[in-house]
Amino acid sequence: MFEKKQKLYAHANTVKQMLLALDFVKEFGFDMVIVGGSDSWQIADLLKQHNVSVILHQPHSLPTSPDDDVDQPYKTAAMLQKAGVLFAITDDDSQTRGRNLAFNAGTAAAYGLGKEEALAAITLNAARVLGVGDKTGSIEVGKDANIVISEGDILDMKKQPGYRCLDSGKKN
Repeated sequence: MFEKKQKLYAHANTVKQMLLALDFVKEFGFDMVIVGGSDSWQIADLLKQHNVSVILHQPHSLPTSPDDDVDQPYKTAAMLQKAGVLFAITDDDSQTRGRNLAFNAGTAAAYGLGKEEALAAITLNAARVLGVGDKTGSIEVGKDANIVISEGDILDMKKQPGYRCLDSGKKN
């Protein structure tokens, strides 16, 4: 990590936890990713300033603080995007095992994030956050390819009747 060949993944949701993690980054100069980031919208400018990425856990949840808007978890992605913070959206619910990933992105799109940005949050941004954006995350010559074919809007659980994933296992 001192040579910046690996990233530090700090699991933090509250502002206090994230500020402690940022102190660590300032002291040691590590490349860091916040995992969870429920309250990251409150310190988005600070995260951008220190080039800290965020992996948002479970947007379909209640806010961390009872004083926050009940739909704050849905709006967080758009607020990070506006601040210029690199972020990804995940579905870490062990019951769904990733099936709701596209719907989590769709919810973010319904609450201010553009549809292209929502799709990027589960593809190219996720690859960039993990440090593999040069190998995967978008359809480009030389990158690993996974393609999803949908009969409807893949981000809309009401209009999306089904989809198939095609993984050639080969590069383009």
